[in-house]
Amino acid sequence: MTESTMHETVAPVRLRRAREEAGLHIVALASALKVPVHKLEALEEGRYDELPDMVFARALASSVCRHLQVDPGPVLDEIPHPDATLGEIPRAISAPFRTSAVDLGGSAAVGSGGMKKAAWLAGVLVLAAVVVMLLPENMPWSGWLTPAVQNDVVAEPVSSASETPVVAPLLQGAVAPTQGEAPVSESPGEGAVSAPGNDTVPAVSTADTAAATGDAPVAAGLLVLTARGDSWVEVTNGHGAVVVQRMMRAGDALDFSTSPPYTVVLGRADQVDVSVRGKPFDVLPLARNSVARFEVK
Repeated sequence: MTESTMHETVAPVRLRRAREEAGLHIVALASALKVPVHKLEALEEGRYDELPDMVFARALASSVCRHLQVDPGPVLDEIPHPDATLGEIPRAISAPFRTSAVDLGGSAAVGSGGMKKAAWLAGVLVLAAVVVMLLPENMPWSGWLTPAVQNDVVAEPVSSASETPVVAPLLQGAVAPTQGEAPVSESPGEGAVSAPGNDTVPAVSTADTAAATGDAPVAAGLLVLTARGDSWVEVTNGHGAVVVQRMMRAGDALDFSTSPPYTVVLGRADQVDVSVRGKPFDVLPLARNSVARFEVK
């Protein structure tokens, strides 16, 4: 497929619609699939020339459909088939053969180097497409397509509970933002904050509550998140349940204390103030491409 054809291709709108209907932020999806956000954005917007090739684009779309539990057929119908990249091969095969000199035995040798090269290229591309389609569903794409960006996720992500991020609806009643009230209900305890490659920080347990406040001070709970700007946040409690998964706005504050340990992922770490046991906890050293992951015990 030529570059001009790629630009004329319509974006796979069904893919974006399926993600939005599932209520899943694109950063959360990228974190779950362990692929860079910009590649998902290029796929949703039909900018295939920014992807490695059409085999990758269709394979990535299939992975997204499996994660969203939707039929990949209609989505793949909107994405050009990788066979289109072989458009130049028929011309190479149908090109006139050049006859070389007659050998000593009187037989004419036909120059078929161009045809062999084109056939070899076609076979390699088809084989690559078959291998991609037969890969296991649970294989992380970044493990073989983009090994250098295993955790390369930008913007506003979703939290990861140990290894693979879990995307689930909010537990009803577990966290309820309210207007004009600061977090309440504290109970002392012992805890710690840990992150990959960092020492633990002491922390204190308090009751699980969430409050969206404008100018209210942050309570001295086990874990308090206060937003200074827009940021995606997901918090998973010690039972493995997603306590909160939402977009925080400037002024919002969330307090967690009852069911530690908590696994936290912040989409834009520089836009959220984190407090543990009433003391500021700097998450910027833990952030990669603005995404911070840490655990509060």
